[in-house]
Amino acid sequence: MNSKKFLFTYVILTLVLVTLMAGINYFIDIYGLFRGKKDRKVYINERTSKYLMSYRYIPENFEGFIMGPSLSANLNPEQIKEYRIYNASIMGANISELNYLVDNIVERGNMKFAIICLDPYLTKDHGRKSANITTEEYYGALGSTNLLKTYLLYFVRNNNIAPHRYAPDLHNTVGWNNFEKETHNIDSKRSIEEKAAKRQYEKTEIDPVAYKELNTTLIKLRHKNIKIIGYFSPVPYKLYQLGKSDYHKFENDISALFTKNDVLINLNEDQYKDITNDYNTFIDHGHLSANGQRFVLSVLERELKQLFRPKVNYASN
Repeated sequence: MNSKKFLFTYVILTLVLVTLMAGINYFIDIYGLFRGKKDRKVYINERTSKYLMSYRYIPENFEGFIMGPSLSANLNPEQIKEYRIYNASIMGANISELNYLVDNIVERGNMKFAIICLDPYLTKDHGRKSANITTEEYYGALGSTNLLKTYLLYFVRNNNIAPHRYAPDLHNTVGWNNFEKETHNIDSKRSIEEKAAKRQYEKTEIDPVAYKELNTTLIKLRHKNIKIIGYFSPVPYKLYQLGKSDYHKFENDISALFTKNDVLINLNEDQYKDITNDYNTFIDHGHLSANGQRFVLSVLERELKQLFRPKVNYASN
């Protein structure tokens, strides 16, 4: 075989192999890009996975979504039975990164409502924090190192290999990130009291670019007639009291972006003191425990029922 023939054969075999692999990945469709109706989970790299699911899986299967950083990532929408909700929150994400998902979801779906976790982390900075949310990842779903890692973690989690490190049920098909399963040896009381003793609480300064991006997001949702429910996530009472003036300024600045037609809930008001002052509401100095999650979800469910309750026709026959 001469060099030209060898090169030709090599190119053809490579093309066949690449096409075959792309076809297999298309058939498996682990992100729901090509057959959006089938249930899909995150196995690794939450940013990329949820971004890719925002193209078809989320808009085709759900009527509402939750967005926010880690403070809302472990809310399980399955606990709100009457509505099909996806939790599009991402650990460590800011408003810039979440907007990549929101753009896809609202343009490609028919959303009725959006629930926004208004923690200071959402607006403390702007811009992408990694290269994991890009349009290039769409084509990577047909073949990439990230896809191979996803297959590997799919195998590891589904076969209960190293469950202490890779919990098999860390995520579900509605976007819940039960990260407490991979968070060990944290005591909420100790964590909160240590912060309080040092007079430490989260930074509440708002990045001006992030503030504008959040406003743009709200305008976009209203333009699509998507009902907005914003909530200030519970903060441990002791820490909230330490930074009360800063938290109030943050809440007032963020509240200014909302209109009378939006729903805005502050879960740090005095009426919720019994909840925020209970160490069992949290798993550390801010993230919600199972008890805390149930509390937040019950409040959100009540608001949804108020918004979408059937209208009674009082007209006489």
